[in-house]
Amino acid sequence: MVPHLVGADPAVLADAAAGLADTGPVTFVVDDEAVSYLPDGDAIRVVPGRIDDSPTVVRLSRLAWDDLVGQIRTVMSLMITGDLAFERGKFERLADWDPVLKYLHAGVPPYHPDRADLGGRDPLASFTLADDDDELRTQLQTMGYLHVRSVFSAEEMAAANAEIDRLAALARPGDDQSWWVTAESGDSALCRLVYTSLRSPVLAALEGDARIRRLGTLLDPALRPAPDRMEGAAVLLKVPGKTNGLSNIPWHQDCGLGGHAILCPAVGIGIQLTGSSAETGNLQVVPGSHGQAVHYGWTQRLAEVPYVSIDTEPGDVTIHIQDVMHASPEPTGAGGRRTMYVTYYPPALWDHVGPGEAYNDLVRNRTQQVARLQ
Repeated sequence: MVPHLVGADPAVLADAAAGLADTGPVTFVVDDEAVSYLPDGDAIRVVPGRIDDSPTVVRLSRLAWDDLVGQIRTVMSLMITGDLAFERGKFERLADWDPVLKYLHAGVPPYHPDRADLGGRDPLASFTLADDDDELRTQLQTMGYLHVRSVFSAEEMAAANAEIDRLAALARPGDDQSWWVTAESGDSALCRLVYTSLRSPVLAALEGDARIRRLGTLLDPALRPAPDRMEGAAVLLKVPGKTNGLSNIPWHQDCGLGGHAILCPAVGIGIQLTGSSAETGNLQVVPGSHGQAVHYGWTQRLAEVPYVSIDTEPGDVTIHIQDVMHASPEPTGAGGRRTMYVTYYPPALWDHVGPGEAYNDLVRNRTQQVARLQ
């Protein structure tokens, strides 16, 4: 059951082996078979069977193993669904192996700032719709994100916010159309509305607007939105202060629960309904980090982490490739950022994910469990 290995760059393998020196081997037990991965000098060896002194031994089904190797589900996703159990060891050691496994199985290297080639471009640059597509595309391809100013008017944003007020007033915990967190006061607080364009002609028009279509297809004209799956057009409502749940989201990639082979390179388009700043809880991104695998504790492992915070005005739009590392930190002040996200996906999505079948559809009512894992 030793899988076909894709990643083979000696320099990448040497870095990976060095980073795993204190972690040690990992063994996967799949039905009545086993396979072990171990750092060996400047390389990673993969051998059939168990290693007697392996500090981490994980048991999973054949289907779960195939999903892990095929980049359909990650170790985090398998943990959440209960499809992964430890015979020995803890999640932290397995998490150390996660980005290395992505490289071995899919050729996606573990993140390191030195692998980001910014080509002399400015990570803080912003653009307008007057810039041509080639310039916008190059910035997006290089950085993994793009900031376009003044795409929508104040009147358009006011109309959208009125619709969001209406949907928010109807939302209730457990309605499967919203996400909730526990605020500092102890009360439940609404932090996200999902599938909004299916319930609002105003938001549906915004989702289908030609300006959004232009930005959503910069990387690939075949990409298109999915109103009825993958949470459709979702609206983030940033809750102030410390929260318990998934409002303030740490560094992650949008394929962090899996689906990289199907979803990437999807493009998330953030329509800035209110504008954003550190006080209201803005978007943070790591330039050039797309196409790499993030370790869940990467900020503690690297001495200097280059990131930018994107301040926006109402009507601006941000675009990010879904596997760029990004975060939505706790507001330093009043909170209240509102952003409507429309995501453009590759055609393969429709062959694999139906309505209500996405990872977030599963996670939505398990936010406390997921927050503890993160």
